[in-house]
Amino acid sequence: MMPVNKLARMVVANTLRSRRHFILSAFGIVIGIATFVVFLASTEQVGTVLEKIFPLEQVSVVAPRASLAGMDVSKRLDDTIVKTILARPEVKSALPRMTLSFPAAGRGDFEGNDLKFEVGGFADGIQPDVVDDDARTKELFRDWDADPSDTKHHVACEYTPPGKDGDIIQSPRSKPKNYKPPEPKPLVPGGPPVEVEPEFFNTCPDSDRYYCDDSDHMCHHRVPIVMSPTMIELYNGQFAKSHGLPIADQDFVKFVTQRGGLNAMRFSIGLGSTTVAGSNTNIKHKPRRVEGVLVGISNKAMPIGMTMPIGYVQRWNREFQGDEAASTYSSIIVTLKDKQSIAVFSQWLQDKLDLRLDDSLGEKFATVLFVIRLVLVLISLVIIGISAINIAHNFFMQVTERRRELGLLRAVGATQQDVRLVVLGEAGLIGLIGGVLGVLFGLLLAAAVDYASNHYLPRFPYKPTTWFHFSWWIWVGGLVCSTGFAVIGGYLPARRASKMEPAQALTQN
Repeated sequence: MMPVNKLARMVVANTLRSRRHFILSAFGIVIGIATFVVFLASTEQVGTVLEKIFPLEQVSVVAPRASLAGMDVSKRLDDTIVKTILARPEVKSALPRMTLSFPAAGRGDFEGNDLKFEVGGFADGIQPDVVDDDARTKELFRDWDADPSDTKHHVACEYTPPGKDGDIIQSPRSKPKNYKPPEPKPLVPGGPPVEVEPEFFNTCPDSDRYYCDDSDHMCHHRVPIVMSPTMIELYNGQFAKSHGLPIADQDFVKFVTQRGGLNAMRFSIGLGSTTVAGSNTNIKHKPRRVEGVLVGISNKAMPIGMTMPIGYVQRWNREFQGDEAASTYSSIIVTLKDKQSIAVFSQWLQDKLDLRLDDSLGEKFATVLFVIRLVLVLISLVIIGISAINIAHNFFMQVTERRRELGLLRAVGATQQDVRLVVLGEAGLIGLIGGVLGVLFGLLLAAAVDYASNHYLPRFPYKPTTWFHFSWWIWVGGLVCSTGFAVIGGYLPARRASKMEPAQALTQN
């Protein structure tokens, strides 16, 4: 058998001496591998973004709606259900959520824009200790009204009703130290003086954090609110652009500081108030105003809406809807130890607890993404397969053209295996070089797509800075496929060359 070093030198020399043959054989490999790595890298990045929006290992447990004789007899999600779910071996954690079950409307001012929005149906509560995204948010996100260490909310304050417009959710401003009540003025020239209604002021100490509650005329800490990254993406992609507002920075503390601190992030919530006529007719308490403040961004917040400590939602639900609304969770977010155990957990929920999983958009998107990835990889493999056929065709021609050379090689002592290894080595080297060039070409294509996306595509929610994620296994897979398919394409020509008799090869014209 020929020594390995001599075999390697012969393979390299034979491959590089015929540029035309090399280009014809490697062209298809380059295109196929480029599409292979680009398709895989793009679906890998889309999968990463998808898991940010819909964590695949998280599922939402809900109670199916059921009614009997017009009465709601749906199963209630309570603390007992949470403990039962936590006892399952496939469950990592269970986070109960409670939706605000009555109408509420919000109003705030941001960058000079008067904002009005619905809160009822777009707000829920969770346990404060699960919000641990950063130290600052963790410190501010707690149930201040139930915190015995917070004594400032026990301070009495002056509450002035809203102005003539009767807006229950208008927000008061801090009372200046040199404020003087307005003097009486005549309504018409020469008429009698008329008392002017005083402005609506917040007389609580540290008014950036505390407000005067009209229900007990006591100072209360503003309700801490967190929002999900999805809300920030929607704000940046839709609302900010259309209203000429600043783009929210990824560093929320920096963004808030630039806007004027937490004082600029506060807003009023009219409990029992709504912008939808007639939707607040079944509440058990007259509307009243509380104040909230956005304290941070958290992945634990509901995707579309706002999230607060669950104690606030429980008290408000009890006040406006009754005890049952204050003790029933709207859903339980379960994080599984392995996303592959979703089917087992779902079946157990139905059989043992008569509960179900809410429709998971993440799971559906993941299935679609898997199918798309499979189709794209198959297309790439077809291109590489066609390249292998092209390599086989070129090597068959080469074997015919080089029959005297191969015959001479056999005549000087080369075995059939040596000839076979020479031809297969040439095919493998072409595949390897074509694979490297294909990977580099794929990187160039990805860079061009990212450049066009960043400079010409408008901003939209969750728009990534790059559309590709080149994991190490994509590089390795590309090179293995290129080399492997090239060797497969060169196998039959190599076998034919090894079977060629030296005398016949040297004498044949």
